[in-house]
Amino acid sequence: MWESATITCNPSPLVDRIKELSVNDPYSGKTVTGGIITFTDSNWVLSVTCNRQPHFPGQPGNVLVLWAYALLMDKDGNCIKKPMPACTGREILQELCHHLGITDNQFEAVLANTKVRLALMPYITAMFMPRKAGDRPHVVPQGCTNLALMGQFVETSNDIVFTMDSSIRTARIGVYTLLGLQKKVPDISPVQYDVRNLIKAARAINNGKPFLGEYLLHLLLKKTYYAHILPPLPDRRQGFRETADAELKGLLKKSAQTINTVGKWLQKAREEIIERIRK
Repeated sequence: MWESATITCNPSPLVDRIKELSVNDPYSGKTVTGGIITFTDSNWVLSVTCNRQPHFPGQPGNVLVLWAYALLMDKDGNCIKKPMPACTGREILQELCHHLGITDNQFEAVLANTKVRLALMPYITAMFMPRKAGDRPHVVPQGCTNLALMGQFVETSNDIVFTMDSSIRTARIGVYTLLGLQKKVPDISPVQYDVRNLIKAARAINNGKPFLGEYLLHLLLKKTYYAHILPPLPDRRQGFRETADAELKGLLKKSAQTINTVGKWLQKAREEIIERIRK
């Protein structure tokens, strides 16, 4: 379960703060916050985003539409000491302004120029529950000639849930299948094979610390075209080359240990094979 808020803004200190922090003009029609921004010190795990404006057809030029949501529904807020579902739109707006660094004396100006609409979604992440083959039907179940299923709870290959894309894609699969059209729904972007994402994932599963060999990669790719694929190191000033050298020695040591282990295993397997042949 989590809760979201659609925030409609006229010019106010909130808009000014978003422009200041994102270094982008929210009224330019270009990307503003660059995606969803999460306040990592928020008790609710509160996030906010300002996408390209206008967000809706006919939206006035001086109006912005923001979207915010939070993941933890049983925690009191940092500013508003209540769980998010117990809060009014005003209180959620105040919590957001608190994390954005908007002062209390500016909040009334924000409130006077902002509308908040709330949505509590008790089963919003249900599609992420563990499942096995057969738990969900295919878009066109076997034997069906006039029935197709669409949405987040059907089984598809090479796809993801929790996006509008999956609902649209499953609908297209159903139409193409039932009408016998020789068409294929385009594959989604294979970001799971992007080396930049793989390196960031390796850092994440290492508790945010550089993984073994990361300093060495920085040293090897320094001042090359590929240097940008690596996430920044915590502090490159302190013993960078020494750390890279230590990593290289560690990798060579592990390689030697691995080769030695494999050699012993091969020798043992050879002896067992010879023993069997003799018998």
